[in-house]
Amino acid sequence: MHFPFLKNILRQPPKGQVSSLKVDVHTHLLPNIDDGAKDLDESLKIISELSQLGFQKLILTPHVMDRYYPNSIHKIQQRFNILKEAVILNQIPITLDIAAEYYLDDAFLRELMSTNELLYFSGAQNKKYLLFETAHVKLPVFFFEAIRIMIGKGFIPVLAHPEKYPYLHKNVKLLFEMHAKGVLFQVNITSFSGESPKDIREFAEYLSNTMLISFMGTDCHSPGNLPVLKESMQKQSFQSTLKKESLLNNSLINK
Repeated sequence: MHFPFLKNILRQPPKGQVSSLKVDVHTHLLPNIDDGAKDLDESLKIISELSQLGFQKLILTPHVMDRYYPNSIHKIQQRFNILKEAVILNQIPITLDIAAEYYLDDAFLRELMSTNELLYFSGAQNKKYLLFETAHVKLPVFFFEAIRIMIGKGFIPVLAHPEKYPYLHKNVKLLFEMHAKGVLFQVNITSFSGESPKDIREFAEYLSNTMLISFMGTDCHSPGNLPVLKESMQKQSFQSTLKKESLLNNSLINK
């Protein structure tokens, strides 16, 4: 599993290091497990590029979605072990960890009620951050019940890319209600891009200005995401978010 193409990438100077963000909490880079990286070759190419951008740790968060990506912890762990070994063999200077991006539906609610065996990423003081997403158009009726269960089981719920949900654009009060109930927010870096739809970009900026962003992530799925990511990381809105005290990414570097 040695990939010669990586030699040229890794010999390049770190000209792509445009930010001080060291930890990416949202990626789809496990090979052939969801709608992300299609194979090991592609996974390694993307990981090498992210390393060049200054990332030192990537948290791999494959979709867990009952009807489309019913990935088990065992399957995710197997793919992770293969990728981790390949990264070491190819001497890519980066640390990998695994969690998941859970889709909040009836199936996940049942799983949440029946088990504590869920994939999360760890923070200071043994905090357990659970990344999840919802349907884009409408908030699930059991949303706050699910949040109550997550917190009751010792998890800190982290809502992925809230800037993408029209139901929050239409009801900002709901955003603050979620936060008051213990939900943290992870915004996609690419949402700051000029190529993002205006409503998504403006909502990401609003979240930043109101100190509601706890985590940022690339949500990287393929090499095609990288040009927009690089452009986004040069935006003033992204750079100013890096300075917010609410941002927790770099606190995860040694966890």
